[in-house]
Amino acid sequence: MFVLMIENTGAAYALPEKGIVGQHAVFDPAVLEAPSINDEFKAQYSEEQTKVFLKRANRMNTITYPFNPLDAVGWHGDLSVLKLNWRDIRPLMSHRYHLPPSAHTTFVGNGFVVCTFVPRPIESDPGALKVPFYHNNDDYDEVLFYHAGDFFSRDNIEAGMMTFHPAGFTHGPHPKAFQAGLEAKKTFTDEVAVMIDTRNALEHTSAAADVENSEYVYSWKVGK
Repeated sequence: MFVLMIENTGAAYALPEKGIVGQHAVFDPAVLEAPSINDEFKAQYSEEQTKVFLKRANRMNTITYPFNPLDAVGWHGDLSVLKLNWRDIRPLMSHRYHLPPSAHTTFVGNGFVVCTFVPRPIESDPGALKVPFYHNNDDYDEVLFYHAGDFFSRDNIEAGMMTFHPAGFTHGPHPKAFQAGLEAKKTFTDEVAVMIDTRNALEHTSAAADVENSEYVYSWKVGK
């Protein structure tokens, strides 16, 4: 099982500005799920000692309670844990124009955005670009987490993989995917992926280096 965790330190998540398409575009806020005090929640009630790990200033602290603190009987306010199912996302589309990734923004954080790519019809106009255009991010680092499906802009990508494109690194569709787009072999994308674009430069740990595919940088060469 693979889990992608994105920490928004020093701020709360917010929904993106949706402009003239309106607040119900991409996903209706009504589909956001908040916790409810149901039987499953009440089953957590316990008088057993519970440790809570708190991260502050990149250091971990431990708070020990003589009971399980997840024992709420109610709460008041509008700051809460929320859940969004990718199946409830209705992506913006154009049959004549390949929309930029920013059109798929689902959450805005402190210095970064989270975009979600879900299955959608591919542009049908004969002159439309069917795959992402070649580009480089001058001001943002880009990380993509592949959750499920067949990522249409390149091959040799499987669920659980991640790609990292630092600012200034030119990238785009894999040659095979570009050719498939020209030949219009696919009419529908079958992919679920999460992208994080960060204003601040990212650093990777030794854990990432241990699983890195060092040949990835050469994967856009013709014939690869």
